[in-house]
Amino acid sequence: MYRPTRREFLKIVGAGAAWMMLGGCAQPPQPTTTTPTPKPSVTKELKLGYIAFRAGPAAAFGEPAHHAADYLAEQFNAAGGIAGAKIKVIHEDQGASPSDTVEKAKKLCLQDNVDVVTGIPGTNHSLAVAPVCDENSTFFLQCQARAEYGTWKDPEDPSRGVFDWVFHTANSTASHAIQAAYIVKELFPETETIAQIHPDYAYGYDNYDYFTSAIKKLMPDVELLDPLYPKIFSPDYTPYITELVNMKPDYIFTSLWGTDFTRFVDQLIPYGLLKGTGGNAILGGYWDFYPAIGREIPVYGHTQQGNQGLTQYEEYRKILLWHYQQYGYTQSGAIADIISAFYTLKAAVEKAYEEKGEFPTRDEIRDAMENLDKIQTPMGEGMMRGEDHRVLWPVECGVVAKDTLGYYPEDPIAYIYDPNKKLILPPEKHEPPAFMKGTDWVATW
Repeated sequence: MYRPTRREFLKIVGAGAAWMMLGGCAQPPQPTTTTPTPKPSVTKELKLGYIAFRAGPAAAFGEPAHHAADYLAEQFNAAGGIAGAKIKVIHEDQGASPSDTVEKAKKLCLQDNVDVVTGIPGTNHSLAVAPVCDENSTFFLQCQARAEYGTWKDPEDPSRGVFDWVFHTANSTASHAIQAAYIVKELFPETETIAQIHPDYAYGYDNYDYFTSAIKKLMPDVELLDPLYPKIFSPDYTPYITELVNMKPDYIFTSLWGTDFTRFVDQLIPYGLLKGTGGNAILGGYWDFYPAIGREIPVYGHTQQGNQGLTQYEEYRKILLWHYQQYGYTQSGAIADIISAFYTLKAAVEKAYEEKGEFPTRDEIRDAMENLDKIQTPMGEGMMRGEDHRVLWPVECGVVAKDTLGYYPEDPIAYIYDPNKKLILPPEKHEPPAFMKGTDWVATW
C-alpha cells in the first residue's frame, strides 16, 4: 500500500488547514507581491557526531569505531563526498550514565549543529538519547545499541509509532540471541543442558528472554539452567564461574561484551570446564573482543553470533585489515556498526539528491532514508524497513577458527568462521517483524 512521505503528508495537512481558514469558499483575488521567496541555504558539509566510550572497559568496542568513522569520512571525502558534501566527524567520549550521554548528544545537536548523531553502545543510553535527537530534527542512527524497539516512541507501546528522526542501522538483540539458538540446534544438536550468563541490565535480560524463548521452540527437550547476572564491568567473575562449574552445562550462552567477556573467559579457562581446556562445554559469545585487546583468541572451537558483516566481502576485510595495520588490533563488530551508519546516510542523501536534482534539505534526506530499498556497503546489502526505521541484514555466525584461508593477510590474530561449521541467516530468519519484540515473534513460530 502506498505510504505518503512525511513531507507529502505535511503538504496535504497544510492544504487542508488553508481550506478551513478560507471557510471552504472561493475568496476574492489577493494582492500579489513581487518579493522573491528566499531559497534555503545549501550545505556542502555533513556533520556527524560520534559518541562512544574512549576509555575504560568498554573502549574495546568504542575506540575502533571512532577510528573507523574518521577513516570512512576520509575515504568518502577523497571520492568527492556524499553528493558533493564533505563529511566532518565530531567525536565525543560516551558518558558513564545515560544522563551524561544525553548531555553529549545535546551539545552535538545544539552547539555543534550536527546533522547526524550515531554510536552509543548501551540500551539505556540509546533510549535516553533518541527523544533528544528527535526534538532537534537531528538524525540518530543507532548503530551500536541493539534493542529492536530502540526506534519506538514508547518501548512498551508500539502503537505509538516511531520517532521521525531515529533509525536503527545495526542488527538487533533479538537477532543475536536467535542466532545463538539456531547455532545450538544446527551445529550442536547433541546439547542437553544450557547455562546462561548475561550483564545485569536491559541488554542482558533481553538476551536471556529471546534466547530462552527461541531455544524452547527449536529444542524443546533441552534443559535450561538458571541464568546468572553479574554487574556490568565486574572485575571478578569467580562466584559465577563456581556456579557454572557446579552446573556442568553442555553449552553456555553469554552476552557479556567488551573486556567483560575477555575477563570472564580468562578467569573461566583455568577451571577446565570448556572444550579445549579439559572440559566439554561450548561457550557462545563475543570472541572478537580478544583481537580488540590485541590478543589471539585463547581457545578455538567455540561459537559466536554475528554482527552484520560477512567475511566473503573483500572491501569489508580491507577495512578491518586497515585498522589492524594502523592500530595493531581490530574489532569487527564495532567497525561493521559504523560502516552501517555511514552507508545508510550515503544511500539516503544520494537518493534524495537524485530525486531533487540538487543537494537536499534534511527533511528530504529523512524522507529518502525512510523509503530506501537497498543499502550497498562493503559488508553486504542491507534493506531499510520503513515501517519501524530499521535496516535488515543477513548475518554470518558459527564456530570461530584461525584464519588459515588467508582472508586477513598480515594480521596474526584474525579469525574466521569455520567454513564447515557456520550459518548464513537471511533477515527473516533472525529479525522480528516490525513492531514486534523478539519474544512475541518467537511465540508465533
